[in-house]
Amino acid sequence: MAKTANKFFVRHAKSSAALVSLGIHAVLIVIALSFVAVTVIQKEDQVFEARPVSRPKMQLKKLQVPVNIKKKKMKKPKLRKRIVVQPRMNQNMPDIKMPEITGVKGGVGNAGDGGLGGAGGLGFTMPEINVFGVKSKGEKVFIMLDASDEMMYDEMGGIPAYTIIKNELVTILEGLPPTALFNVAVFDKWQTYQMYPKLMPANAIHIAKVDAWIKPLNTVRPGMGISEWGTRTLGPGGMQSEEDFLTGKFKRMESWHRPSMLAMQQQADAVFVLTSWWGYQRFAMEERDKAWFTTSKGKRYLEKAEEALRKYDQECRDRIARGDAPRVLNRNDKRLLVRTYFPGAEVPPEPEFYYHTPEEYIQPMLELREQHRAKTVQLKSGLRSKKSGRAEFSYNVIRFVRAGEDADSRRNRISNEKFKKMTGHFKGDYREIQGLEAIKSSVQ
Repeated sequence: MAKTANKFFVRHAKSSAALVSLGIHAVLIVIALSFVAVTVIQKEDQVFEARPVSRPKMQLKKLQVPVNIKKKKMKKPKLRKRIVVQPRMNQNMPDIKMPEITGVKGGVGNAGDGGLGGAGGLGFTMPEINVFGVKSKGEKVFIMLDASDEMMYDEMGGIPAYTIIKNELVTILEGLPPTALFNVAVFDKWQTYQMYPKLMPANAIHIAKVDAWIKPLNTVRPGMGISEWGTRTLGPGGMQSEEDFLTGKFKRMESWHRPSMLAMQQQADAVFVLTSWWGYQRFAMEERDKAWFTTSKGKRYLEKAEEALRKYDQECRDRIARGDAPRVLNRNDKRLLVRTYFPGAEVPPEPEFYYHTPEEYIQPMLELREQHRAKTVQLKSGLRSKKSGRAEFSYNVIRFVRAGEDADSRRNRISNEKFKKMTGHFKGDYREIQGLEAIKSSVQ
């Protein structure tokens, strides 16, 4: 066994030496590692300390000037009630039906310069209009002003009183809201003029045109002629209306008849008539007795008529020379001149007349209004009749009466009875203003 081992080492002598060497080195490494010192260095966080620096302190001074700080009030935005509508003409519109609105205060108006005319508007308020103490609500206003000689009689206050009336008319228009529509007509016994062909927005431009139109009407000026009064003195603008609205027994249109029909045609809902009386509103049922003028009574009458005319012309010249207005009388009315300058003188007998009744005006006015009612858009706001559903309107009359005139005179009885019947039917009002002083006080 010993021999066998020796033989092995002899054979593998080099390999055995290597193994011994490796073992020795391993022992040395273990011993060396046991003597290695491990040192752990922990670095602390650096802390910087600020050195205190002394700085000079400044003392604050008190304000020498007091300052008042006011909070700015923010204005609330105002909703403008102006709706501008640019209508497209000659265009077929569909038949639009809108639901009925009942119990709404406010109707329809227009603020645009062409407006919707008589077709109605789109406003939001129903303004109240006060015309010489007569109040009415409406958004489409039509005012008729009488320019006949009866409005300027001396007992009424003459041309100066008329100036007050027409100036007040412009003031009334200026008080209308811009959402309202309006028109003005001036009439005498036979002729009618209107400012616009339809209702227009009550803006400053349109009202200024009315002012320029009626300012020269019946105005006192130095050196004026005897007959410089009446509708012939209207200023630039406006247009004459000769439209025929005759119905029934009417043979001609007198005084406020035609302008009233124009107001219905234009769908006005607040109508005002400024006049002095009902008017003749009649026609003769027989021919006048022309033979009477060949009698002695007739000849004396014609002589007095010529003398009365001379007296009238002379009185007018004297007044103008003093700087006053001429006396206003119809120089072609012989009966009037004779009764004015020769009270109690005999005048020609009158033929039998037929006098038109209020009903003869009322029914055609309603029919014309219905005929021209807008069909494409049925607006149902504003004043309405609960029974019929048809739009209502007010027809108001302000009558200027001669100072001292007998209340029981035929002129007064006819005017009171017939005007009250018309205004009552159309839910309007009737008022009398007597003489210059009453006219003055009514506008203060």
